[in-house]
Amino acid sequence: MQEHADSAALRDLVEFNPETYSPKENWSAVSYIDTSALMLNDLAGLQHFNLAEEKLPARARRKVSNGDILYSTVRPNQKHYGLLYGLEPHMLASTAFAVIRPNDTIMSPLVYLALTDARITKTLQQLAETSTSTIPSIRPVDLERIAVLVPSDGCGNEIAAQIGTAFKQIDCHKRENRKLAALRDALLPKLMSGEIDVSKIDLMQLNSHLA
Repeated sequence: MQEHADSAALRDLVEFNPETYSPKENWSAVSYIDTSALMLNDLAGLQHFNLAEEKLPARARRKVSNGDILYSTVRPNQKHYGLLYGLEPHMLASTAFAVIRPNDTIMSPLVYLALTDARITKTLQQLAETSTSTIPSIRPVDLERIAVLVPSDGCGNEIAAQIGTAFKQIDCHKRENRKLAALRDALLPKLMSGEIDVSKIDLMQLNSHLA
């Protein structure tokens, strides 16, 4: 990749926290990403709010879109970060995240890989520990100076696109696994209790494709 790319500062490639939700927009429902729901690019524990009956958490303000990167500004070494694809409508993230939106979506995976490099994590954690806030934290300005590889020719763009496709496939598989896990958790107690009877199923025929 380095043979087909130049280095640029993150501030020249992205917007930080580009959109903020206002209650005046009067959304009927919201899917909310808290910092605890996202770690190492695995989004689990998404919270759903019916705003006709429930009140949003005060921190639920950052709008997110496909290709955005969420990076927790609190204790970077805990690795609450992720690259977002396959988002639901009306999704918000906590203000404890920095929302990083590349100017060109093809750059999203490359920016994510740069931000999550172990050396960068160590540097950001050191900055957080020297901050004056009660909890070790960083600011968007601390992220702005991070160097990112930018494709400099057609080959570089092709590599970046392939990396993006891989991330999208990984996200798709993770979401499918969560659906299957939820189905398992719903069906297993009914199987164990006998509420669902499988005694007449021909398991040999069912598993014939495994031969």
